[in-house]
Amino acid sequence: MREIEHLVRYNLLLILVLSLSLKAELPANLESVPKIFSGLSNILNEDYDLAKKNLDFFREKNPNTPFGDILFAGALIFEREHKHDFLEAKQIDSLLYIAQDSCEALINRDPDDFWNNYLLALTKTYQTYWKLFKSNYLDGFADGFYALNYFEKCLQIDSTFAEAKVVIGNYQYWSSVKTAPLHWLPFIEDRREAGLSNLELALTEKFLHRDFALLSLSNAYINEKRYLAAQKIASDLLKKYPNSSKIKSILAKTYIHIEPRKAIQLYKELIKKYEKENLENPYKLIELKIRLANVFYQNEMNNEVLLLCDEVLNMSKIDEQYHFSVLPLIKDMVELCDSIKIEEKEVD
Repeated sequence: MREIEHLVRYNLLLILVLSLSLKAELPANLESVPKIFSGLSNILNEDYDLAKKNLDFFREKNPNTPFGDILFAGALIFEREHKHDFLEAKQIDSLLYIAQDSCEALINRDPDDFWNNYLLALTKTYQTYWKLFKSNYLDGFADGFYALNYFEKCLQIDSTFAEAKVVIGNYQYWSSVKTAPLHWLPFIEDRREAGLSNLELALTEKFLHRDFALLSLSNAYINEKRYLAAQKIASDLLKKYPNSSKIKSILAKTYIHIEPRKAIQLYKELIKKYEKENLENPYKLIELKIRLANVFYQNEMNNEVLLLCDEVLNMSKIDEQYHFSVLPLIKDMVELCDSIKIEEKEVD
């Protein structure tokens, strides 16, 4: 269940970057536009300091539009997602609320302007992801619904903005994944098939930074058990972004079902990377060790599972503020190890 929630949160965030990347013709009055695309590439390659530097530069050069605040907030959110850190988030909240006020003022001034609707759609979707990341699902999906309305308004204003289908399809698919247990209700529609079709249809076209769309599509393919298709996408992306732990993680998930030993190698590389980063919150490190332990378990490598369990249980003291997030992970690891010990006793 935690894996599905993570996929839903991350792929909903891709909606915003998709929508930004898909519209090649930005307003002519913007300065330093290349900094936007450099920043997005830096995010994909997980160079967050450089991404923030590029996007902050763009923000300073364009003080009369909320665009810079939205993009800079996005960089901060991606960085927080990487670190699994949602504490003390006043800067992100402030940037998004200021951007929302500015966008709403622009909409009130000219409700039929494409970019006014576009910017408010971006703001609402960043707010969606940020709230989902903090497990505030009710407010998060409410913001997502508003974001979709503004994206649809963009299509009404500019019918050539066909790539909006990617944004809408992406949201349809992942929101349906999250609400799957409720599809028996008459007012909760399963839109996974339509969403995936829209996502795939839009990806046949050429557009800027389509790599973000490919990330979302590869995750959807994994969720649909189309592992070979996902593996091909992730392998190609990794050649472009060799430092991306997100892409390596996607690739590892595909290899679990294709070549488990390659999955093991990738998880070991990711664990080494997070150990080197020594993040304050060990959530991602523990999560990776559990994923690796599960691969070992599925391939009857029980001694390796028990060694990983010992590593997790003997980690240095975890700051109390992160206990709530990491304790369920540790519980999962302990349960896996206990099941192995029970199985070994039954064999004896």
